[in-house]
Amino acid sequence: MTSVKIKFRKSTIKNKEGVLYIQIIHSRETKLITTRFRLHSFEWDNRSSTVVANTIDSERMSYLQNIKDGLELEIRQIYDLISMLERRGDYTTKELVEYYFNNSFNGYFFPFIKYQIKELKSENRTKTASIYETARRSFSRFRYGEDIRIDKIDSALMQRYETYLKNNGVSQNSISCYMRALRVIYNLAVQKGLTISKNPFKDVYTGIDKTTKRAVNQDIISKLIRFDFSEYSHLQLARDLFIFSFYTRGMSFVDMANLKQSNLKNGYLIYSRSKTKQVLTIKMEKCIEEIIDRYKEVVFDDYILPIYNPLNRDYNSHLRTYNKRLKRISELLNLEKPLSSYVSRHSWATIALRKGISVQVISEGMGHENEKTTRIYLASLDQSLIDDANAQIISL
Repeated sequence: MTSVKIKFRKSTIKNKEGVLYIQIIHSRETKLITTRFRLHSFEWDNRSSTVVANTIDSERMSYLQNIKDGLELEIRQIYDLISMLERRGDYTTKELVEYYFNNSFNGYFFPFIKYQIKELKSENRTKTASIYETARRSFSRFRYGEDIRIDKIDSALMQRYETYLKNNGVSQNSISCYMRALRVIYNLAVQKGLTISKNPFKDVYTGIDKTTKRAVNQDIISKLIRFDFSEYSHLQLARDLFIFSFYTRGMSFVDMANLKQSNLKNGYLIYSRSKTKQVLTIKMEKCIEEIIDRYKEVVFDDYILPIYNPLNRDYNSHLRTYNKRLKRISELLNLEKPLSSYVSRHSWATIALRKGISVQVISEGMGHENEKTTRIYLASLDQSLIDDANAQIISL
């Protein structure tokens, strides 16, 4: 039995219209669909879940009547989908909502991308959602904001998009990242029957070029720890987060941002990697505790690091600020290559390898699913290890 109800959410701003949404409950799973309809609280009857259209303003009366008609159409459409899915057999609330949105997309690409981003965020897959959003914005700029039907996307279009990105100075790996994200979304549209695949990405680059080594050596880590930030107090948190990441086996920025007191248990820091959902356990060494204690008076809402604040919980804006400040720190330390949010993780792996720690232990420490991933990872990090080994061998 599936329950479908129309609900009203009052605006938190005085005199502003609230929003109508549809609540769907099936097999004890609830999903909400926000509609395009807006009205005031006095224009909605919660008991009967109906629009109250008793104004003398003819224009407003027409507006409210359109909402009533629109809601009836939406509900009828949902019940038609329920009937179709019931004839097929078992279904989930998520499937029902996906079918609903597929019908609402009218075959256009940008609303379909936005829906996929929304689903990723609901699953707490913020990093992937962020990549999809960046790709969407880039493709939208290329299209001058004009949407496109999914069945009109072809190889020629994507080749023009690739040329546009190159002409705007976008790096090869960033271009590939955008293309891979759009390809995943396009293939989802194909799976859902919104178009027949034309393989539009077959003539654009979707590989990964080898990048320059991102790791720094132990001397630079030590220099960073010892640096006096008394004249650069606004940079100290960035330094501390970088070192905290290094101390915690290369913990990602998003995972640091989401750490709470509940992650601290019996002398260990236990958390689930946002990327792989793998649970990692890290012993609470004194150096880790010192950084946490340094900020215990300024954190809020049970967080243990002061990344988010009550006025801004936007992960992407905090990440941008973090990387900008790491770049400034790199200038102060006269580093040849700038620090970034990735460098602490790469550095932990490289330094571990230099100290003779096995690939198996490094793999487990970093939360890689297998050693193959770690070997690929390490191979791109430190060519000097191979150079040193060769020098030792040929000197015999």
